[in-house]
Amino acid sequence: MILECDIGNTRCKWRVVGEGAEENRGAFDCADGFGELPSLDGIRRVKVSSVAGSTVNEELTRTLASAKLEIEFARTSPLKAGVENAYADASKLGVDRWVAMIAGYNRCRGPVLILDAGSALTVDLVAANGKHLGGYITPGIQLMKSSLLAETDGVRFDRDNHSSGTAFGTDTASAVHAGVVAAQVGAAIVAIEEAGRKVSAGFAILLTGGDANVICTNLPATISAEVTMVPELVLDGLQWVLP
Repeated sequence: MILECDIGNTRCKWRVVGEGAEENRGAFDCADGFGELPSLDGIRRVKVSSVAGSTVNEELTRTLASAKLEIEFARTSPLKAGVENAYADASKLGVDRWVAMIAGYNRCRGPVLILDAGSALTVDLVAANGKHLGGYITPGIQLMKSSLLAETDGVRFDRDNHSSGTAFGTDTASAVHAGVVAAQVGAAIVAIEEAGRKVSAGFAILLTGGDANVICTNLPATISAEVTMVPELVLDGLQWVLP
């Protein structure tokens, strides 16, 4: 069996797959350590996409060392599984974006726009020939809230108590919560419009990440109808990046 991990800036998503079928899955906060990983009995490979940095990666390595398992870390490259990296220095592209692009392109077998709504909202467009046409990086919902709390004196609110709509707020908290959602939805709409200018034919739209549902439910109905939710897109991509 294979243990696959998608380690973001704050969360680790994992699943165990074997014989072509998913066996188990889960998620936990990276700050809590890796004690919530599943039993390693029967695991023969460990595939990881991580943007968390060396400290977290080293902790994971130590955790798995007792089971004599060596981690295979996904890396960005100029070309992989039919996708061509647009960055002049391929290593500068976040590995989560790279793995998600490869998963999206190989899933759709055609032009695809990928929106990953996590700590940051990232957007990437891949053309029909597999060429990466660039994208966006903007702060995600929680990062926007943290910035307001850290960089202002008068904007105070409970960041964890909120609705997820875009109706105008009637107090500071509701105005902030609606405003950051509106910013994410607006960025998604602009990205879709920009993709339409770059790709003459139609293209698939894939939405993933922890805040994907918030964005999708607030998009105009004509747009949300074209969106496919793929909760584990990065995990899906590991089969091509680390075959």
